[in-house]
Amino acid sequence: MDLKIGRYSKTAWSVLIVGMGMLLLPSNFRAESNFLTHFSFDDCDPFEAHALIMDVDRKKTQLVAAEQIIYVVDLSFGDQHLITELTDPEGNPMDFGAFSQGQWVYVKGFKHIDGGVLASLVQRIDPPESQKPVPRKISKESRRYNRIKGRASGIRN
Repeated sequence: MDLKIGRYSKTAWSVLIVGMGMLLLPSNFRAESNFLTHFSFDDCDPFEAHALIMDVDRKKTQLVAAEQIIYVVDLSFGDQHLITELTDPEGNPMDFGAFSQGQWVYVKGFKHIDGGVLASLVQRIDPPESQKPVPRKISKESRRYNRIKGRASGIRN
């Protein structure tokens, strides 16, 4: 009898531990289809960013850039119609399939309060040039020069 109780107890504890572990896992609670079907411009703020594409989902026609999901859409909201314009650096139209991870884009659209950006424009851009630091010389009249000089003169051998 004790063997059966021990076995049931062990099983119950295992189920409890696995269940608690599942509760601690992060969940993606946002339903994307609900986001687009119940969309309202009243719940949005303007969005603009120059960013690197981190991921491309061709099935859902969406990008991840600037740590946001960018929805490429062709939607109607009552009397309003929104089509995402996709362009190359010169402004010529291009297909969504031409975008890939690692490219730089300029995104303009509407950021929803629940997250995600409904894009009105996604333009591929050239990567920004990396800026090198410019070394500055310290003039002898500056306060910084005097502080450094004062510290150096206080060092004795």
